[in-house]
Amino acid sequence: MVFTMTDLYSFAKKLVLCCGEQLREKRRQHNFSIQEKTGHSDIVTDHDIWAQRYLCEQISKQYPEHSIVGEENMCREGTSCWKWVIDPIDGTTNYCQFGRDYAISVALLHNGNPMYGYILDVENGRLYESGDSPQNHAPDDEETAKEGILHIGFKTMRDFARQGSDPFALAEQFRGVRYLGCASLELCGIAEEQSGLYVNSHLKLWDFAAAQAILLGRGCRIAAAALPDKSYFVCAYRTEALYNQCLPFFPEEIRRKLNENGGNVFHVTNM
Repeated sequence: MVFTMTDLYSFAKKLVLCCGEQLREKRRQHNFSIQEKTGHSDIVTDHDIWAQRYLCEQISKQYPEHSIVGEENMCREGTSCWKWVIDPIDGTTNYCQFGRDYAISVALLHNGNPMYGYILDVENGRLYESGDSPQNHAPDDEETAKEGILHIGFKTMRDFARQGSDPFALAEQFRGVRYLGCASLELCGIAEEQSGLYVNSHLKLWDFAAAQAILLGRGCRIAAAALPDKSYFVCAYRTEALYNQCLPFFPEEIRRKLNENGGNVFHVTNM
């Protein structure tokens, strides 16, 4: 199938916005069911399933040769070098508990590399997309931790401690610590100059693929390391100086894996 990049990106943008509009209305009806996946803190709703099915069906109709990878196990292996990576509701707990701070995340990968990303903050109606940088602000090369915010969650702090590192020592380097519970929106916060460093010890590809494309377009970076359970340790940061300041506080094994990648963005080819 012959298509232009403009057509592809336009279709993806309209698809995300349309899905978001319907999902917002569904949430306002307060009629959803919840199931546990791996435990009480890892849940899925029938709205997650609906959103992913809707996205997959529309993509399959328009680009039947493209592959699709989604959080809710609706995957398809196509014949094209293009792959869609979908998180239908990033921040499902926020979706259920508060009706805010959740997002639809869609990435377009070409030969395993994120080329374009769309992240929709559904309740606020804010769409983040690669290439939409306001004035294309470049991060301040002199930025240090004491001027920024560290985004880190309890599970990552626990993992640091279990691997012999002190997460509180890392946190003390920063002006403050925050955790939103929606990886894609927190990563967009780095791109928007709202914070300095984001660290998560167990992300899946769909959690950060779209954000990776957006961050790179804003002059930011993601350093990532593949873990044995097929998840990723991910660190997003605004400047090399900030990254180098924080790296010594990471667990030794994570530092080794990151150094193997040269501290660069991890390009995923095997999902």
